[in-house]
Amino acid sequence: MVSARDRRNLDEIAEYSGRNKPLFKVLFIVRFFKNWILERLASSFPIPSWRVGLHRLRGIKIGKGVYIGYGVVFDRIYPELITIEDYVEIGDNCIISVHSHGPALLKDLYPRIVAPVRIEKSVWIPPGCIILQGVTIGERSVIGTGAVVNKSIPPFSVAVGIPAKVIKKLDVEGGTRDGS
Repeated sequence: MVSARDRRNLDEIAEYSGRNKPLFKVLFIVRFFKNWILERLASSFPIPSWRVGLHRLRGIKIGKGVYIGYGVVFDRIYPELITIEDYVEIGDNCIISVHSHGPALLKDLYPRIVAPVRIEKSVWIPPGCIILQGVTIGERSVIGTGAVVNKSIPPFSVAVGIPAKVIKKLDVEGGTRDGS
């Protein structure tokens, strides 16, 4: 019923968490299934505030006035490591992940990495962006559509591309710091 690959990943998650006991694994599977159902519901629910509420039930820390678009995928194993502050807007089909690991044969080269993601106040993440583990996106920053953010972005910045790079600093008054 459960493949060797799935058992190996579950063992790795248990080992990483420091709770390598059979009961932890059973509880983890139950929690994972609950979160999967909530994510599926939230992904296509027509009322935005309910999408936010369903993601909160998964353990994601979400502030007030947050918009989450359709099809947004938050980390399925460690959703509690994601923090989204007030008035953030996340467009459709974005992915926010707090963990990664390579295939079993490359485990020594690409070990499991787990690091929280923080999105600070009033950040705009348009559709199709990918935010990777360990990233903080600073207050009032804008990420370009389809960007892959693999490093933290300072506050009041515009970052675009794959990988995302800061191309402009925003003025606190709403203009830009570089004169444009």
